[in-house]
Amino acid sequence: MRKTVLTLMLAASAITSTASSAQTPTPPRPPMRQDANHDGVATRAEAIAQADARFAQMDTDHDGRVSGGEMRAYRAAVHDRMIASGRDVPVPPPGGRKHDGMGRRMDPNGDGSVTREEFEARALKRFDRMDANHDGTIDATERANAAEMRHVDRRERRDGMTPPAPAPAQ
Repeated sequence: MRKTVLTLMLAASAITSTASSAQTPTPPRPPMRQDANHDGVATRAEAIAQADARFAQMDTDHDGRVSGGEMRAYRAAVHDRMIASGRDVPVPPPGGRKHDGMGRRMDPNGDGSVTREEFEARALKRFDRMDANHDGTIDATERANAAEMRHVDRRERRDGMTPPAPAPAQ
């Protein structure tokens, strides 16, 4: 009799815990940075608007160009906001950063500053890389796939392997 009661109590406990965990909603994913209207889909126009807003934050002297110093100051301010909000802050690699604010990818012509057009071009290149079906929008699936590809690329670079060359566009 005791074994039957104990078995029934354990079964009831398992059913109750399963039911309560099924009712707990999963937290929503944070919206995409480029998704200005929070509809779950980012468009090219939203990506350009977000790039322009970020460029305006960086261009503190309003000369239409972001210098290496302005870039470092912006990154330091973002870092300080992350610390103030309690978020985890990435630890720099041993020996410090590899560059001092302006790399070849940011400044393709090597003149020491980035114009709004260069900044928008880089944002659109990133957008196009994420937009797998080339329909001009990034949905949740494309966002997840892009995140996975970033992780694969980082793993390959860390392990000394070069990522495969992209397939030619058809």
